[in-house]
Amino acid sequence: MAGTLNEILPDPISEADEQVLLDLLKRKMTVMADIAVELVRAMEREFGSKGREVVREMVDHQEFESRQDAGKPETDLRDFCAMVEKAAVGTHKWKKTEDQPHSVGYSFTRCMYAEIFRELEEPELGLIMCARDEPWAKSFNPKLAFRRTKALMNGDEICDNTYYVET
Repeated sequence: MAGTLNEILPDPISEADEQVLLDLLKRKMTVMADIAVELVRAMEREFGSKGREVVREMVDHQEFESRQDAGKPETDLRDFCAMVEKAAVGTHKWKKTEDQPHSVGYSFTRCMYAEIFRELEEPELGLIMCARDEPWAKSFNPKLAFRRTKALMNGDEICDNTYYVET
């Protein structure tokens, strides 16, 4: 299972030390997530259901600046997935389920964001994080696409993320 901090640290650390660091990271992430939750709830108190609608609109309209030096889609797919894996170290646990020239799939069994937003009873707010996957891939190369049918944030047992080259 991929996702340990030792994958990116210059010198290995023990499982116990890794757990200390991950607990600290989760506490810090929880503080920030709690602020976001309180902001949404304050918007709801002030503006009624329109406050939450603004959040839903964010999910539907997320964009990233397009990368100007997009290359061959198959090469960019590999580079993008390597970046995803590096970004997910520590906060996620996964195994690669598919590794084809035009498609890379993952089964994520842990997502710290899902844990936190579910603990805060705001998985809908956490879905903003999930909704970034597709536009992020497209911004890296417009020929890249994304598919997910299950999400930890929704209470599923996994996130089944697949990045692929559109034909």
